[in-house]
Amino acid sequence: HLRGDLEGWMRFDQWLGDELIRRIVAQQPRVAFLAHPGIDKLSHQFGHDSPRVLDAMRTVDRSVERLHEAFRAAGRSDELEIWIVSDHGHGAVLQHEDLAGRIAGWGFGVRAHPWVIGGRDVAVMVSGNAMAHLYLELSRTRRPTWPALRDRWQPLLQQLLTLPAVDLAIVPMADGHVAVHSRERGQADVFTAGDGSYSYRRVSGDPLSIGDDLLGLDASAAWQRTIDGPYPDALVQLAAIAAAPRAGDIIISAAEGWDLRSRWEPLNHVSGHGALRREQMLVPFISSRPIGGALRRSVDVFPTALKRLGITVPRGLDGSAAS
Repeated sequence: HLRGDLEGWMRFDQWLGDELIRRIVAQQPRVAFLAHPGIDKLSHQFGHDSPRVLDAMRTVDRSVERLHEAFRAAGRSDELEIWIVSDHGHGAVLQHEDLAGRIAGWGFGVRAHPWVIGGRDVAVMVSGNAMAHLYLELSRTRRPTWPALRDRWQPLLQQLLTLPAVDLAIVPMADGHVAVHSRERGQADVFTAGDGSYSYRRVSGDPLSIGDDLLGLDASAAWQRTIDGPYPDALVQLAAIAAAPRAGDIIISAAEGWDLRSRWEPLNHVSGHGALRREQMLVPFISSRPIGGALRRSVDVFPTALKRLGITVPRGLDGSAAS
């Protein structure tokens, strides 16, 4: 019932901060997590650079101030460490593509939000409104890889690349291989080797605008070579999403200024996220105390927190702990 209610979101964020601070002071937990959803909700509704969003950020600032004051009053200031982080960025949305409707218009049976029944050909699952996972041949009981789908579905891939809303079409292949397609910048392949290294090989172009082939880089070097480009950390991110068991058979990343869903939205989005583009990928990390080393990815936050708490980081956990 808070959808579209600006004052409701502001009051909710303020209440959330006040309530958590009260509980922290009373219960003295080692760790407390507070999510302020207002920034995201208001960004979608009014734009990520709206004065209303700045007001929502001031609510976060107010929570930090009140928390610090509560600890100071209790003589516990030296026990307090505050981190501020986000799970995604935001980018302006100027135009909307009804991706599910478009694919249905091409003659395919489509299943898409908000329905859980329907078409048997393609399930179109949009997230953040700037990324979509397309699952093909829904009657199959086992997920095939693209080589088994190519003969029937290559024409759909080519049709998708004609849409102005589509920036990248990402196709998980097999065995650590991801094909990346762009309408204007051609195709390249991303590979992950058994030693954890990453490679980028241009095939017919440079869809990630890296400017060169990259061979055998570890995750740190791959981050360094791409962080200043339009698709920061793209090699590691593409390899991770393609390897996920729930990844789509075709993954669409929206073009600048576009999102991928225009129907069934309670609010008309004017800002969105989910694409691999820079403004949607980069997030802040702010700490009240110095942290040695670099946190390169959001998955680094959890192991770093464990290390700061003196808890052994489990083997195999995603991310790397900074000191």
